[in-house]
Amino acid sequence: MSPASIPTRIITIGIGGATSSGKTTLTKHIKNCLPNSFTIHQDDFAPPAEQLPVDPEYGFANWDDAEGAVDWDRIATFLSELKKTGVLPADHQSFDSFNETANVPVDDEVIQSWKTQSGKLAAGYLEKHGVKIVWAVVDGFLLYWDDRIISNLDVRAFIRVPEDVARARREARSYYTPEGDTWRDPPHYWEKTVWPAYIRAHKHLFSSEDVAEGELNGTVQGLMLFESTTTSMKDMVDTVMKKVLEVSVAE
Repeated sequence: MSPASIPTRIITIGIGGATSSGKTTLTKHIKNCLPNSFTIHQDDFAPPAEQLPVDPEYGFANWDDAEGAVDWDRIATFLSELKKTGVLPADHQSFDSFNETANVPVDDEVIQSWKTQSGKLAAGYLEKHGVKIVWAVVDGFLLYWDDRIISNLDVRAFIRVPEDVARARREARSYYTPEGDTWRDPPHYWEKTVWPAYIRAHKHLFSSEDVAEGELNGTVQGLMLFESTTTSMKDMVDTVMKKVLEVSVAE
């Protein structure tokens, strides 16, 4: 059987959380732990800027409210087709890789250990089933808002961050829009849009709708919650990777 004709099984790993929570950093580490892997960024499915709602008071575009921040039909179809076909479309492009992220290192020995383990797992699975495992790490601040997205995630993780920490991190960064422009938050954007939108999009996940301190209420089955200020990046990597390997060997 030629490599091109080998069936592929896609394992999707969702890494969600508020802006500047550390999700993209964790995503990069998880990808580095997995030899046959690629990353999908929710931001690549943002609508064109001209389609975004505009704040009537301050005049800035709203990139953060769940209803308009993502082309949900497009990303839902993309993930569904990816799971069915096992093939990443050749024309898929990501702008998120240009965005600035904090450097939160994890020892090379840790990454290499997980890469070795996942490589052996993939080789064993191929030998036993004749199927190639490919891992897709899905990164986004709204991954757990739309049931169609959730249903296509095999591993589910969420990083929670206090508002003051998230704001300080975000104010030190810039972002790229789908048009390739650089975006920095205008005055009042954080308190008027970013944080309220985050709370609205995630209150259904927590007991008493307490996004800041509440426990997960089980709405999203299997969701792992990490606290960004008390859980080390290494511990996040280890916990996610243990779950990834567990899911990958499940029949």
